[in-house]
Amino acid sequence: MDRRSYYEVLEVDEAATDDEIKRAYRRLAMKYHPDKNSEGTEQFKEISHAYETLNDPEKRAVYDQYGADGPSGPEMYGDGSDINDIYAEMFGGGMFCADKFGSGGPRTEKHPLSVSLEDMFRGKKMRMKLERSVPCRHCKGLGSRKSVYKTCVECDGKGSRIAARRAGPSLFSQSTVRCQTCKGTGKVVPEKYLCRKCKGSRTEEQIEAVVIKIDPGMADGQKIVLKGKGDQNPDAKEPLDLVFELQQTPHRTFTRSGDHLIANAEIDLAEAICGFSRVLVTHLDGRPLMVSHKGAVLQPGEVLCISNEGMPREQSPRVRGDLFIKVSIKFPEKGWTPDPELRKLLPSTRWPKDAQAPSDDADVEVSVGHPLSAQAFKSRTRQNEPSRRQHYYDDDEYDSDYTDVHGDAVPECQTQ
Repeated sequence: MDRRSYYEVLEVDEAATDDEIKRAYRRLAMKYHPDKNSEGTEQFKEISHAYETLNDPEKRAVYDQYGADGPSGPEMYGDGSDINDIYAEMFGGGMFCADKFGSGGPRTEKHPLSVSLEDMFRGKKMRMKLERSVPCRHCKGLGSRKSVYKTCVECDGKGSRIAARRAGPSLFSQSTVRCQTCKGTGKVVPEKYLCRKCKGSRTEEQIEAVVIKIDPGMADGQKIVLKGKGDQNPDAKEPLDLVFELQQTPHRTFTRSGDHLIANAEIDLAEAICGFSRVLVTHLDGRPLMVSHKGAVLQPGEVLCISNEGMPREQSPRVRGDLFIKVSIKFPEKGWTPDPELRKLLPSTRWPKDAQAPSDDADVEVSVGHPLSAQAFKSRTRQNEPSRRQHYYDDDEYDSDYTDVHGDAVPECQTQ
């Protein structure tokens, strides 16, 4: 089957004027645009390619002489014009421009933010200075006085030009490239008329202090959005939103599983058999956590559950998950044999008395550890995934204090 000519694609006569070609493309582009016609993608590409050739006098002359397989044929589209550029020229937006079609997402500027587990536990306000690019206030983002703009002679005001390259013996291909003289704007300004402050760059650097609030209970990968605090292009109406993605740094003692915390602790054989009441770990807020266990003998790899000592829940900071302590038992060295007298003394010296805080002035709470099997521990932590919600902060919220939200949630096991 013969390939249709570009004139047939645009449904115009070969003697059509530039205005007739432009009107035909506008009509067909609106009809076959993918956002309006889900089955029109291929037709839209075809009419865009045809218009890109027939709208340019040089390309049209070459096409009329050599056809689609000539120097201005299919090769020119491999790395040449972007369909978005053609559509933007006609309708003021890209092929998938959110202003005209579809519902394009917000424009954002993303940055990682390293946060310690302690900061996610207690919450923190991080003050930092941002250096961002904004339109020059002196020239209002124009780069000079508007009256001195001149049409770029290199691209004839189009912002792009045709570049030819040899593709083989007696064979050339053409592509549309961005004009380097005017940086794709189609306009140039004599150097003596450039803005004294921005030197024609149209932007200036602005330093602004912002406050990033880490709420207690926030999770790794969660995003904090500062509205309108990113860079702003002089041609854009609004600045970018600045997005910080939290990246939790590894902790030497604790690992996190949603609202739960997991830690490892070593006890000796006598404590595993007879029980113990002592500080096993220092918590994320600096508290020494005294754990009391008596009763059943602890097996290697068994887990102690300390209720309400995990991570705070973001929406209800006073409600926490649980702390799971994986117990490893330190056995006596090889060749060690217990002394008979020591064996008699172990129960009375190692068996814990009633749970009580140390006698010094330190404010230490005593928590009771409830043994869990390995299967029960896995089932408690498997489904507890961290939240991925985004937090949006406006200017008025940067310096506000924390507000505790008291929920009605109750932990699964209570502190005794």
